[in-house]
Amino acid sequence: MNVNNRMMIMMAIGVMSALSACADYQNGTSNSPVVHQDVTQNTSHNNTVQPISEKEQLRMWMKVNGHRFEVTFEDNATANAFAAQLPLTLNMEDLHSNEKHTQLPNAVPTNASRANTIHNGDIMLYGSSTLVVFYKNFSSSYSYTRIGRVNQPDKLADIFGQDNVQIAFSRD
Repeated sequence: MNVNNRMMIMMAIGVMSALSACADYQNGTSNSPVVHQDVTQNTSHNNTVQPISEKEQLRMWMKVNGHRFEVTFEDNATANAFAAQLPLTLNMEDLHSNEKHTQLPNAVPTNASRANTIHNGDIMLYGSSTLVVFYKNFSSSYSYTRIGRVNQPDKLADIFGQDNVQIAFSRD
């Protein structure tokens, strides 16, 4: 099976997962628009996703309210697919005074598992297209797919506040 067929299968699985996401979570949220998306540097002339080098997979940056945070990626297909969409600037809504969330422009592959404990600085995927950045520690029975973790998350709660924020994600 060639790479294009694998990508099409992964996208189909992602779409099916998005359609079956928990309705109670979606009822309390709205789809936040993508403010900026530039994936041209990650696509070829025929719009196929180009592989991201191993060095690029290791690091991402998150910028919010003038503060820049280094993020370490997980070594999984979800993190790789998210990285292929970067750079992104997203309007993220507050939920439960412990997380910011928004819909990604494109679904990504998932491998969700029960988180049990969420940690300040966790960046995860709920369903196949809801990006979540957590800024407080708490227990959870929900299942998420891990994307990465903010390396120094101590001041996230103060910087995020409980209002909606615009967060820029990039690899440089």
